[in-house]
Amino acid sequence: MSIFGYMIFFSIIIPVYNRSHLIGETIDTVLAQSYADFEIILVDDGSTENIKEVLYQKYGNEQKLKYFRKQNEERGAARNYGLKQAIGDFAVFFDSDDLMKPDYLETLNKIIIENPGVKLLATKYNYDNSGNVENNPSLLNLKEGWYEQRFFLKGNILACNYAIRIKDHAYKLFPPERELASMEDWLFLLENLDGNKIFIKDEIGVTMRQHDERSMNDNQKVISARIKAADWVVNKLKLSTADQRILIAWSHYFCGIHQYLDHKRSASIKETITAIKGDGIQKQFLFLLIKSIVGRKLIQAIQ
Repeated sequence: MSIFGYMIFFSIIIPVYNRSHLIGETIDTVLAQSYADFEIILVDDGSTENIKEVLYQKYGNEQKLKYFRKQNEERGAARNYGLKQAIGDFAVFFDSDDLMKPDYLETLNKIIIENPGVKLLATKYNYDNSGNVENNPSLLNLKEGWYEQRFFLKGNILACNYAIRIKDHAYKLFPPERELASMEDWLFLLENLDGNKIFIKDEIGVTMRQHDERSMNDNQKVISARIKAADWVVNKLKLSTADQRILIAWSHYFCGIHQYLDHKRSASIKETITAIKGDGIQKQFLFLLIKSIVGRKLIQAIQ
């Protein structure tokens, strides 16, 4: 039983744009959950591939799977569409290429039972890189417990892997603007953490598959989205001057990382120096600055 007086019902919202070769394995891991009270809301965001036929061939009339198709916009708009269709107590956000551990929903349910007032909750996740499972270094040493909005001003270490109470709880929707694509999960989290906290469980619940189609691989597009997202936060949320400084400094650091990944060392150095001016000499800033100055080839030669 739970705070609702009955078993918690989860609505798992999965936007999909093509990826017909990946979506089946993703859905298989959801249907294999040890916790059975859930629905899958699959929102086809105007795919050019016949996702509906792929699903029907594999799953027939599976009752837990509900398919919806809409015109192409972006994941934020697709997640919002899914929220409107959801009938659950909690919405669980998931990407069309990721994999759930068999006890993921059961773990979320335990968090809710143990923390009756919880509005936002998450577990940790790892990566599958061509069959090699790797820990997420950003989450590895993160302690289990409650985290406030300020913690996420530096960035979104959870990606979309969190859940939110949608029954009897007023929540903000995802920003639907296409120019904010790849940042919508971060902005949704920040806005819904205004006056709330999120509980993060020290367990792996999700595996994110690394591949060339991931939206974070286009570095210059991601940089542009991050700059616009930081402006969105400043204009939308009532942050203190100190919190704005943290937000802006770590956004420059984020841009510096992606400039470095794009082999633009001068741009990376400039972004990192700006980050240091904003939030002091953080070890992450210093490490990126050294890498950008020295270059990959010399680092590899030294190693």
